[in-house]
Amino acid sequence: MSDPRQEPGGPQYRDEPEAVGGYEPPAPEPLPPPPRPTVEPVPDEDGPPVAAERFRRTTPARRKVIPARRGGGHWRLLAGTLTYVMVVGGMADYVDPGTRAVAHLVFWVLIGAAFLISTERERRHDWPAAPRWPWPAAALGGALAVEVLVLLVGSPAIIVGSLILLGLGLFVLMLFG
Repeated sequence: MSDPRQEPGGPQYRDEPEAVGGYEPPAPEPLPPPPRPTVEPVPDEDGPPVAAERFRRTTPARRKVIPARRGGGHWRLLAGTLTYVMVVGGMADYVDPGTRAVAHLVFWVLIGAAFLISTERERRHDWPAAPRWPWPAAALGGALAVEVLVLLVGSPAIIVGSLILLGLGLFVLMLFG
């Protein structure tokens, strides 16, 4: 590289091009042509199977049906019942007893619908029958728990207890992801 001349407008470089090299990468070399594949005839004799033949799929993966699995216990039923106790118990002092009775009936209908859906899934997938007692126990136990808690501690205590339980549940959920 040459030294620039000092002129009043700043350094000026020569007008002729610089030598090739420096910061420019060299021109790429042409790639050799790819070799032509050669096809060898396969002998018709039945020799030992190729190692990969033993592992070849007989059914394509996308056509396989993934079997339905049964849920792991009655945790949804328990969570729904606890939520019902929290909500209806928390609003018990602030609504009419008739509204609370309607809430009990709606809860029982929802538990019954969930029970029917569960038994239909068992029949459809040929699963062995699961125990039936958790469903009526949740329906009657949830309604009984609401009424007993309202009589013993009142709605404000149920609301505070619900917030504490939800906070603990959220903490455990965030611990285990």
